[in-house]
Amino acid sequence: MPSQDIVDIRTVDSSVQYSRPFADDLIAAIVVAVLLVPQSLAYALLAGLPPQMGIYASIFPLMAYALIGRSRQLSVGPTAVVSIMTAAVVVSFPEAQRPDIAIILAGMTGLILIGLGLIRGGIIINFVPRPVVSAYITGAALLIIVSQIKHILGVDGDGRTALSMLLSLQQNIGQAAGMTILIGMGMIGLLVLNKKYMPRLLLRTGLKRSHARMAARIMPVVLVGLAIVFSASLQLQSRYGVAIVGDIPKGLPRPKLPDMSIGLIEALMMPAIVVAVVAFVDSMSITQTLAAKSRQRSEPNSELLGLGAANIAAALGGAYPVNGSLSRSAVNVAAGGRTRWVGIFTALFMILAALFLTPYLRFLPLAVLAGLIIAACLSLLDFRQIWRTWHYSRADGVTALLTFFGVIFFGVQWGVLIGVVLAMALHIRMTLKPHMAEVGRIPGTEHYRDVDRYNVETVENIVTLRIDESLYYANARYLEDKVARVVKNNPDMEHLILMCPAVNRIDASALDSLFVILGRLKALNIKLHLSELHSSVKERLHRSNFIERLTGQIFLSHHEAIIALEPEPDWSQFSDHIDIH
Repeated sequence: MPSQDIVDIRTVDSSVQYSRPFADDLIAAIVVAVLLVPQSLAYALLAGLPPQMGIYASIFPLMAYALIGRSRQLSVGPTAVVSIMTAAVVVSFPEAQRPDIAIILAGMTGLILIGLGLIRGGIIINFVPRPVVSAYITGAALLIIVSQIKHILGVDGDGRTALSMLLSLQQNIGQAAGMTILIGMGMIGLLVLNKKYMPRLLLRTGLKRSHARMAARIMPVVLVGLAIVFSASLQLQSRYGVAIVGDIPKGLPRPKLPDMSIGLIEALMMPAIVVAVVAFVDSMSITQTLAAKSRQRSEPNSELLGLGAANIAAALGGAYPVNGSLSRSAVNVAAGGRTRWVGIFTALFMILAALFLTPYLRFLPLAVLAGLIIAACLSLLDFRQIWRTWHYSRADGVTALLTFFGVIFFGVQWGVLIGVVLAMALHIRMTLKPHMAEVGRIPGTEHYRDVDRYNVETVENIVTLRIDESLYYANARYLEDKVARVVKNNPDMEHLILMCPAVNRIDASALDSLFVILGRLKALNIKLHLSELHSSVKERLHRSNFIERLTGQIFLSHHEAIIALEPEPDWSQFSDHIDIH
């Protein structure tokens, strides 16, 4: 009987285990779709495209990523950063041509991402430092906020950079509409108050913390619904001149690709590369955060293929480039989403929205969508992180600041490129002159530290130069110059020990420099020794005749080298007479 009870319990638990994920994913999809409907319209507005393209970007890309992508919680679709980058690309084309340009851009972005995934190019994320990512997100958020001020004021405003947008707004500020300002600022204020105070108020009513947070996240959708009701009932467009979304085509797009030419592809190639890199870096940052919290592993190359497929699907589905959304991914996790079925369910709900909900969205004021975008971007502003980076490292701080100002004054694409190129240039510059220090022994120990920073013991005829960087063609001559200065400053030196605990690689150019140093020291009757050399580096040196020509030895530890090379004490200065008093 007990064994039968155990079997029954296992059977029940198994059914619960397989039934709950489906229900959790379905609920999470409903929550994400409710949030995605107004967001898709807002981001299409931000991209300077018809509102239906935002809905299209929320259907087929989600399905494609769910089938190919690896992350269980990442919510793919239109986002603020990629929307503003798309806007920067399409704004230079005639308005009637912009939807086709956005579709081509999505297709090219997808092909680039898939190409990087096939050649296992996920390593590209290692070349984008976190200070650059943080700074470009802050700069992009500020740029997006500036771009939406025109909808809050109800005036025309053009420009690709923050400065040009502000100048355009200044010229048209006299045409600002009072009711539009009231609606837009009211929406921003309500959203900020909701995020800051609503969870606390709901907790006081006895609601669970998770439910309170979820209710606060859904509140923007409620405000959007109320705005539509008030706009339609009060006739805000006809009576007060409030701009609204207008008619949105009902139904789904027919898969097709616009006409393309070689010249157009060449013109969009660089923007597509930048959009692909930014979309991947942004999505991987979200994926890695989600994977760490759920104790899972993120795979960059698989994410490249998943994002690439999502963007190809966006192009075939009449949409513009997409990537992972931090806000919707967080809502997905909070709502209990557990598998990639959430994406498919969300896409199905968005199909229903495209078929039946679009007629009710036409009265939505643009100022409300702008307020929704601005409120979302306010949470992305992180000037404290830029300050912390500056305080910790001036080089990284300069990179972050130039990335931020590059986004503001030149656009998101150029800001990211400036940050990445500058970070790599500063890294190369630092390795050109690696840190090398003369070291001595801390009295009574076997530890060796910089002679300029510690009170250490040194041996008169032995000089130790610790090298704190791998040796390669760019810093090889700097090592020669450093050794020459050490020889000049130590005329009584008989032994030079290169202490190499941080030398993980010696390339051919650095090897030639070691031969040069060896020859110069040999002419001065100074022996060259190596200590704490990595076994892999030593094995590579055996491929040359450097070790055979070495005038000194290779020591396993530096203390062993000092013990072996330091001269014997001059016992003659000590008397063998012992006085006993």
